[in-house]
Amino acid sequence: MAKAESKKPAKAASTGSKGKKVSGFMKFSKEKREQVKEDNPGITFGQIGKKLGEMWRELDSDAKAKYSN
Repeated sequence: MAKAESKKPAKAASTGSKGKKVSGFMKFSKEKREQVKEDNPGITFGQIGKKLGEMWRELDSDAKAKYSN
């Protein structure tokens, strides 16, 4: 007698974002993180996030629109 095949559905290919829309701030952070680290040697992970948040708040709405698409 042959073994029964698994009835579990096949998993879909992972997109990494699970289909969620990425925020403009996250796109901005991804683009700017390395530059912040280079400009601030020894900066901690938390300090990087704080600096990125400050930079984001200083952007005008036109500059932010670049990351919202």
